[in-house]
Amino acid sequence: MIDRYNCEIMEGRIEYIKCLVYFGYIDNELHELEKEFVRKVGRRFGLEQALIDEELKLERSAIEPSFPSSEIMRFMLLDDLLNLMAVDGKIKTEEINYCKEIAEKFGFESSLMDSLAQKLQQHIRSGCMCNHTSSLIKNELFRITLKNFTNERYNF
Repeated sequence: MIDRYNCEIMEGRIEYIKCLVYFGYIDNELHELEKEFVRKVGRRFGLEQALIDEELKLERSAIEPSFPSSEIMRFMLLDDLLNLMAVDGKIKTEEINYCKEIAEKFGFESSLMDSLAQKLQQHIRSGCMCNHTSSLIKNELFRITLKNFTNERYNF
């Protein structure tokens, strides 16, 4: 018997994947490399391939993204959105603008996303491999996050 807690966890993972699919369509095309990245994230979450593929078939208009409430999951989502933005080797204005919007919702300054997008574009132009791009994203997000934790609850 599946309990309510496990159902909520599974639903949260599916919503996370929907956010990625929604973002993938921001430029009106879900590129094959973007689909593969979404599959990779779904596998990381332990989702079955059929379930992931079902979410990938959704039209953008059929998706209403629901963002995680957990700060850790929001950080992970922003990291995955940035990786998704870079995975096809083309960073488009629509993608940058949406990342800025999400970053603001999560408490970051939108100008930081401009800076990060510029670094990603330079990284891609220089021919860096995907895992190096992913490391750049993680390092920059970590650096930005440290600057944003000025709230008293984070200062011990």
